[in-house]
Amino acid sequence: MKKITLFFSCLLLFSCSQKKEVKIPDNILPKQKMAEVMLNVNLMEAALSTNTFNADKTTASNPVAVYNTLEKLKVSQKQYYESLDFYTQHPVLLNELYQIVLNDLSKMQAEVSSKK
Repeated sequence: MKKITLFFSCLLLFSCSQKKEVKIPDNILPKQKMAEVMLNVNLMEAALSTNTFNADKTTASNPVAVYNTLEKLKVSQKQYYESLDFYTQHPVLLNELYQIVLNDLSKMQAEVSSKK
């Protein structure tokens, strides 16, 4: 009886600890593309918040600025927001996205630092 209890306890433990692979649906941007979009949107918002652009024409809350950034990357607003919603619902994938974004930002920072 103890062996059976131990067996089922181990089975339960291992079944709970395994990471399930989440399949990204076809209508959702792949991780690398989504990371590129997030990087560009965040850079645009950072530039706007530091008043790099004319504040009268473009503000961080202006959806036109986000739309222009998405258009440049050939991503529709619908696809961006659906993808953002999907990744937000899957924290492990969202964490992987932010890791890609941070790596890309680090590379950009290194390039700027090397040019000085």
